[in-house]
Amino acid sequence: MLAYCFPLIIQLSNYKSRIIHNIGLLVGNLKYRRTYSSQNLLEPVSGRIITSSQFVNHPSQRSFSQSSCYQKFAPVENHPILRCSSLQHRFKNWQELRKHKLTASTFAGAIGFWPLRRTQLWLEKLGAIEPFSGNLATCWSNIKEEEALERYKLITGNTIEFPEFQVYGKMNPEDSWLAASPDGLVNSVYGLPPGGVLEIKCPYIDGKMEETFPWKRIPLYCIPQAQGLMEIMDREWMDFYVWTPNGSSLFRIYRDVKYWNVLKSALSDFWWKHVQPAKEICSKNVITDPLRELKSIRPDSRHESCGDIVRQSKLVADNSNLLIREINGQLIT
Repeated sequence: MLAYCFPLIIQLSNYKSRIIHNIGLLVGNLKYRRTYSSQNLLEPVSGRIITSSQFVNHPSQRSFSQSSCYQKFAPVENHPILRCSSLQHRFKNWQELRKHKLTASTFAGAIGFWPLRRTQLWLEKLGAIEPFSGNLATCWSNIKEEEALERYKLITGNTIEFPEFQVYGKMNPEDSWLAASPDGLVNSVYGLPPGGVLEIKCPYIDGKMEETFPWKRIPLYCIPQAQGLMEIMDREWMDFYVWTPNGSSLFRIYRDVKYWNVLKSALSDFWWKHVQPAKEICSKNVITDPLRELKSIRPDSRHESCGDIVRQSKLVADNSNLLIREINGQLIT
């Protein structure tokens, strides 16, 4: 089972290797309980893109068989081993800080790229359900990100800094409800404005690593996060690096102020029209069933601007540059 899930994990400590083995043993129990297609979510096949009519389930979105209506918003992959410290990100263990902010990694969900995720995120911010803290895909990414980073540095020669959890709003404190935690900051690249953001993706397709190849284009659901990271970190460009055991691809994305303005407006509606009013009511009253008792301020499955943001995301993805794509060490042109 380990070979099936993580065939190319090497040079790990004995302790972490045992944990990886245990994760592998979980797959048989967990994968049949999923209602999403991780291939659609994590690996765009043959350059396929998501359009406004092709919304997919989020990795943290699950559906329980229990009768409670809240169970469908709670993660299924909650085995204790998934919360083991050695499987968490070596730098970005900022779960407590994230609870009280809307972070870049949740932007696509907050506007409705995955309809059920929007309500789930709302419940998380109210404290009605536990926030999404990881699954097999995120554990895989945490384990392999260091290897991916070293490959990126080898390919580009760039040096990387690792910033702390960044809160937006240095110039406008009223925007401090937004935050981000990038994978790294690129110091300098010849011919580009000083400093960029690094975002690393390590796709996971139910452990079928032999079927995982570097992306040919950036999935649309990654664009809100990418633009949010650049805005919050105040950087003009991003290196978006995709690593797989079979190769990697490097894209360059540029900051788009018009895109951010539309995105921020939708995020603001989610936060100030749904999250904050609900939190205020909860602070003054005993709320036992927010889905029913707070129905009037429960968010719709999609923001009214979601379709437009999806279309604009396609334009951003189309305008990004695929700088490098390699498979098994060979450059693909």
